Amino acid sequence: MKFKAAAVQVTSTARISNNLTKCRQLVEEAARAGAKVIGLPENFSFMGSESEKKNLLGQIEKETNAFLQETSKDLGIFLLGGGFPTKAPTGKVYNTAVITNPNGEEVFRYHKAHLFNAVVGDGFNYSESNSTESGGKVPDVVPTEYGKISSAICYDIRFPELFRSLSEKGVELCFLPAAFTVPTGEAHWHVLLRARAIENFMYVIAPGQTGTHDPHGNRKTFGHSLIISPWGEILDEIDKEEGFVIAEIDLQKLSEIRNQLPSLNHRLF
Repeated sequence: MKFKAAAVQVTSTARISNNLTKCRQLVEEAARAGAKVIGLPENFSFMGSESEKKNLLGQIEKETNAFLQETSKDLGIFLLGGGFPTKAPTGKVYNTAVITNPNGEEVFRYHKAHLFNAVVGDGFNYSESNSTESGGKVPDVVPTEYGKISSAICYDIRFPELFRSLSEKGVELCFLPAAFTVPTGEAHWHVLLRARAIENFMYVIAPGQTGTHDPHGNRKTFGHSLIISPWGEILDEIDKEEGFVIAEIDLQKLSEIRNQLPSLNHRLF
């Protein structure tokens, strides 16, 4: 089976309505170009300060869920919302990815497992665990007419055991929505994504944030959204501008690669 998939790249801010308007525009453009499975990046509906997030949490969650359901139904697509804050029982939030189907129904929900606490040299102190709760679980894999689909989120990419667990569940197409920092993006973005695709013989669709996200210029992201084949080929990539990438997904080719080089069946551990 062959179909087209796309990854949207945006520069999100703290203004929810502006973010969702831009995302709708780009998702519509990708759908018109033939994409049946489309991903939005981490923080696509809101990317602001922790205090703003806390004050707007209910609004972010309500408007984002409505956007995903309405957009996927209107366009007849599978749509990934690659990360937005939802309430956690601890009083913190989850960083949550959701997939909705062409009927506007939620078929996948994942709370980011690995939280980004790091100082990477860009002048910004990342302490995600201060306000965010880990989901603590491997994502589900959803069977669809476009193959077995799942998603991790951003920092999860550095933990190959999560992707091996997805591989054991039969994943064929995995999203990796992100808001990657510039220093770590320049050093590791491409190699990590290609490694996860090759190790597990799966398509990787990586929608990313790009540019400067706050008035003070403190928070910047790497961009370079891309789609990678199970053989590790970059099928399409965008640089730093807002837009989308699109590529053909060939599940028959995926099956042939797995049969010709059955390394997933040769694991000892």
